[in-house]
Amino acid sequence: MGSINPLFGRSALIVEDEPLIALELHDALRASGASILAATTIKDALHLIAYAQICAAIVDVNLGDQDCSSVCAALARQSIPFMFYTGCSTAPSLTVWAGAPAVDKPAPSGKIVDTITRLVQPNTASVINRDDEIRRI
Repeated sequence: MGSINPLFGRSALIVEDEPLIALELHDALRASGASILAATTIKDALHLIAYAQICAAIVDVNLGDQDCSSVCAALARQSIPFMFYTGCSTAPSLTVWAGAPAVDKPAPSGKIVDTITRLVQPNTASVINRDDEIRRI
């Protein structure tokens, strides 16, 4: 993205129930300057969305045996941009929230940081599709 710390001053929510994946995301976002909030359950994610300052979120489609739809709805109500980071590329949530970028696991950390950075850039009206093509809307 051109900046060493493109997420400096921004807060990101990671909603991921796999500890190693969450740690990898945490490290990548932290290295890019972001403050990190993390949730491993839908209940915790909804609490953070309601009460914390969040600039963007990374959401796993499946959290344990639950679907992330309630988390996505809460983020949308708060106008918080989010992306999916998932190993389940056919999940219904990806269709319901088709405007949210989706990155398939595993992915290089730079791809995650670039995607989140695009979401929080001011005056950027773009959607990133599953092939990383940017379409202006």
